[in-house]
Amino acid sequence: MDYLYYKAINWDDIKDNFDKYTWEQLTTNFWLDIRIPVTNDQPAWQQLADTQQQAITRMLAGASMLAVYQSEVGTPAIRHDRRTQQEESVLNTITFMKSVHAKSYTTIFRALIPGNGGANFTWADNNTDLQAEIDQLAQTSTNGTALQKKALFILTETGLSFGKYWPTLQNHSLVNTYQMLANILRGSAIFSAYVGYKFHLGFDDLASSDQAELQHWINTQFDQLMQTEKDFLEANLEDATEAINLASYGANHALTSLGFDASYEVQPSPLVAQLKKLMIDQDQFLQQVTAANNESDTEEMTDDDYDF
Repeated sequence: MDYLYYKAINWDDIKDNFDKYTWEQLTTNFWLDIRIPVTNDQPAWQQLADTQQQAITRMLAGASMLAVYQSEVGTPAIRHDRRTQQEESVLNTITFMKSVHAKSYTTIFRALIPGNGGANFTWADNNTDLQAEIDQLAQTSTNGTALQKKALFILTETGLSFGKYWPTLQNHSLVNTYQMLANILRGSAIFSAYVGYKFHLGFDDLASSDQAELQHWINTQFDQLMQTEKDFLEANLEDATEAINLASYGANHALTSLGFDASYEVQPSPLVAQLKKLMIDQDQFLQQVTAANNESDTEEMTDDDYDF
């Protein structure tokens, strides 16, 4: 009888270098919300109009709801399809960092609107469009296939979040709040690139007919969720044009991360260009992994390893 129920993780026995590289990127990018002095943004916050303040807090409350979902449901749901033990460790770290992302919004509210943050969370909890997004995501997390879960995980990090960041990203006077979102976006870039890569591995194992069926399902789900997101942005922003543009860019990034063609119209803008600098595409990720592996191999060589 085999009594080995658990196997120790040997990080010197790497089955997939993406796991090692992503782990290093995640730990290098590690940060905590309490280390960013958001209270220093109070003077700039007081200079904003009431409508601007409301847009920022409500959109961030909506983003918080998605971050909580990702930490409690979205990321754990994709852990069941792990290919390596190291992948489990990477996803555990992503789960923790999504909890940090979720807590960051409370830190922002505590600094900018002391004692009033709870009202914004209550508003988000009662918003029908936000609840519709969560309900649709939850159905897939509960009943979907491993690849379906990965696809919607990436869309949640990008298309369903980027538009909600717009009111804050356009206010550069909120320096530390802006820095908080930049940290969140860097994390989302790594998460999306990694999960997208794992999606590719599973997608390539499917028969052509199953690939076509899955792609159709993804396109349908994306269209439904992005319409709900558009409705949410239009209902809660005075002018949602650029927010929708950022959301569309995020949806396109999710599609390309999965290996599909971008399908949403995006207009060039300074904020889109800014997001592009933060995000990571699959080819870039592969190149970085290859370069890191080559550098590691060179460092580990001794004189005896070279043939002069």
